[in-house]
Amino acid sequence: MNLKIIWQLIQKEALLVLNDKSIFLVLFAAPIFYFFLMGSTYVKKDEENVSVGVVDLDHSQSSRAFLNKLNATQKVNLSHTYTNALEAKNGLSRFDVQGYINIPNGFEKKLRSKAPSPIGLVLNNTRFLPSNDINKAVNLVALDYAQDSRKAFFKSKNIAPELAEDYADPVSIAVHAVYNANNNYGDFLLPFILFLILHQMLFIGLAESAASDHEQKAIKRDFQTSKHNVLNYIIGKTSLYFILFMAYILLVFLVVFPILDLPIQGNLFQLIGVTTLFLTATILYSWFFASFFTSQLRAMEVVALTSYPIFLITGITWPINQMPLFVQYIANLIPLKPFFVILKKLALMGTETSFFYTDIIQLFGLLLGAYLLVYFRCRYLQKTIADDTAKPVPILENSPN
Repeated sequence: MNLKIIWQLIQKEALLVLNDKSIFLVLFAAPIFYFFLMGSTYVKKDEENVSVGVVDLDHSQSSRAFLNKLNATQKVNLSHTYTNALEAKNGLSRFDVQGYINIPNGFEKKLRSKAPSPIGLVLNNTRFLPSNDINKAVNLVALDYAQDSRKAFFKSKNIAPELAEDYADPVSIAVHAVYNANNNYGDFLLPFILFLILHQMLFIGLAESAASDHEQKAIKRDFQTSKHNVLNYIIGKTSLYFILFMAYILLVFLVVFPILDLPIQGNLFQLIGVTTLFLTATILYSWFFASFFTSQLRAMEVVALTSYPIFLITGITWPINQMPLFVQYIANLIPLKPFFVILKKLALMGTETSFFYTDIIQLFGLLLGAYLLVYFRCRYLQKTIADDTAKPVPILENSPN
């Protein structure tokens, strides 16, 4: 390994990036833009005051008390009042509300007589997050009402208030939410989206750089600069990206996470160390695949199609063990998959290192595999260039006058 040669290659790569507007925008403008876009989109991280409609056919003190208690919750906003279910259903279809509550006539009478008092809840499940919030809020208020009703019943039987409270709630559940205790969507999704952005920008930037080398016939010159040393060539061609994206990683952990109030429960230095391992493996894999592109336009077209599929098979949006077997195999070949597991366990959960040893081993294995792929790809390119150089140049005979 020759540091002087590596520095020359880094300088060449930097000039390529600075002179190519497309690569420059991908590596410098796009990450900052997407960080701002995602941060501003999920700045609240959770949905509040979800619009809910009301069909109160009872118009009683009990129904009003129930609705007032529900409206006092942080998640629900009783924004629309309807006279019947059909009108409420139309409001649901217009997206005026995300659901509506139907309190039937005779609700208070049944409540006082200790008879079952059903309340209708209709939800628009095309958006599962607000529908879950509405469902949870309504059920919690309903449970409180049911408990109060049972207390009143036992007190009416001349049972002491303390015993009546125990009888009214014989099985109590103490729920302790850990790891995203607020159950908000931003803490669940944002950390992974931020690193997906970096992953894809790195992939696109390297793909365009490799394609530009093919188009400008620069691969031969770079191999000559590296003195045909594979290690010199690999380090020289990828160091710029490592330095740049390492800076982005530090920006994410030290600036973006605090601004968005995202948790880092585990050791920050461990997290940065694992992320460095992930970055190195990603750079090598990206360069290997990028080396097959011979056109910048084709590189952009192909890589742009990978963003969403890659995110889907990392196990964040859907459990990997529920995916088809061949998809599971593909997922385990992508550095994002073990890294996302480590990110979840270390940053969001703060677990001990022993709980993600296997994921670190997998990441090391992928790093070794990526290096071998890049090494043999470089050897193949060297051989191809040498064979092309050794071919005799055909001499064209002068045509007769």
